[in-house]
Amino acid sequence: MNVTEFEHIALELRPQMLRVALDFFHNEEDAEDAVQEVLLRMWQREWRANDDIKAMAIRATKNQCVSMARKQRLRQHLSLEDAARGEPSPGGADEALLTRERLMMIELAISTLTRSEQRIIRLTQRGLEADEIAVVTDIKLNSVRSMLSMARKKLVKRLSPRPPFREGAACQVKANKKNS
Repeated sequence: MNVTEFEHIALELRPQMLRVALDFFHNEEDAEDAVQEVLLRMWQREWRANDDIKAMAIRATKNQCVSMARKQRLRQHLSLEDAARGEPSPGGADEALLTRERLMMIELAISTLTRSEQRIIRLTQRGLEADEIAVVTDIKLNSVRSMLSMARKKLVKRLSPRPPFREGAACQVKANKKNS
């Protein structure tokens, strides 16, 4: 494939690839990075004209998005571990303290889950996907997905900030119930 053929193909496929990446990340910067990486690999590997280039480009974009997301999760997980060990973070002492506090709150919330939910959450923290967790735990894939969903909902509920208490709010609720 020569330069003009590649440019033509890239101009044609780029909007579709970008749409796939935006659907995945919901973030234009990460989506652009994923598409650029795939286009670079397409050029380096010199895909042949008889290949289904569109299907390969879309599949490669999806794979690149998954790979980037895993790397981002790993980086985030490692920075939380560094904070837990007391290692300095690039944001300074305040950021390290906030990160350590968040980590403690997350660990406390996880400890309130059932044992099986804790196990599944811990496996996701290690980067395992639902299908891999199903194999490791010998639980059906749909059950793993369901348990993971329920555990996440519980964690979100426990970790979300509660609205501040307003005086008179309890009286207002009682009055509304009487009027209904």
